[in-house]
Amino acid sequence: MPVVKALSVSISDAKPYVGDTLEVSIQETYTNGAKIKVPVKDAVIDIEKPFVMNVQKNGTLKSAGVGKTQITVTSGGLSKSLTVSSSLRNNLKYAKQVNGNIMVPAKPAIQALGGTYSVTNGTVEAKFGETMLTFKAGSNQAKMNDSTLRLKAAPMNEKGELLIPASLLSDVLDAKISWDAKWKQANISFGEDAAMTVVSSETAGLIKKAMQGSLVKFIGRTYWVNDFEDLERFSKLTVTDILPDDKGEFNVIFRTSSGKTVKSYPMRSSEVMQLFADRSSLLTYDPYQKYKWSASVWKQIIAGQVSLGMTKEQVQLSWGNPAAKDITTGGGKTIETWGYANFDIVSFVNGKVALIMM
Repeated sequence: MPVVKALSVSISDAKPYVGDTLEVSIQETYTNGAKIKVPVKDAVIDIEKPFVMNVQKNGTLKSAGVGKTQITVTSGGLSKSLTVSSSLRNNLKYAKQVNGNIMVPAKPAIQALGGTYSVTNGTVEAKFGETMLTFKAGSNQAKMNDSTLRLKAAPMNEKGELLIPASLLSDVLDAKISWDAKWKQANISFGEDAAMTVVSSETAGLIKKAMQGSLVKFIGRTYWVNDFEDLERFSKLTVTDILPDDKGEFNVIFRTSSGKTVKSYPMRSSEVMQLFADRSSLLTYDPYQKYKWSASVWKQIIAGQVSLGMTKEQVQLSWGNPAAKDITTGGGKTIETWGYANFDIVSFVNGKVALIMM
């Protein structure tokens, strides 16, 4: 009778995020060369840390907490072990440093690590598999099963959140704890591939400032609409913020003269710079104050119209910058012709519109 000589096991993702579902593939190779796929339900799966990864009824695995765990599959008398490292996709909040101690929110951190969390008469009970941890606010002593732990700092309540020293997680789970001084955030990790981040109240502002870079200089500046976002032409706008998104693009936030907030479409950093430099979109001056033209002329300009007798400044505000220019002189006259991308043509004689071709 042929017997199993080799066992092959693979997992769809060895570095999942908490909450992800993983597929397990098992294959037995027999002494006669046959290769047979084994249903997960017919194999034995042992998980070193079931609070980090657990088996579902349908045979898939689910990442339940941040950490690193070994998964051993036994089938046909052979065993194969794999390591899976789970990380947290989204950051937790409310980390801070107190007298040199890194403090993190107790309940979110414990649950993110796959633990259970409950409170009885002010005492917190956290369980990670067979490990029970108990502590309470204001006391620098905790218990891990039957052993007493002396904490580096007492858990503290702040704004409705119980904060614990992150070093406690190191004592219980062998997590590596570090403080990122640049971004003011706590990093909790297990090796290189399993990690979670707990940001502070300052982190978002620091990241925003770094992403904005030189764009921050535009915040607070005032512009007037030429042709932008279907806004009223020559209306006043003030830049109140430039917000980065998770794709590395930016939305420019404006306030109108009436107090309304206007949000631009997402732009790359170079596009934001171009927006403020391109006078066809935004003007750096109030055109009504700069040019004391008649109401009828302004009405034509706002409507994007050009008429005989207009000046070059008026045509430029109405139609924008031309794609090409040509200047000729003769008979004491200077003739300047502007050509646009849509093939419209306007000619000026001594600075005034004398010919329009549309």
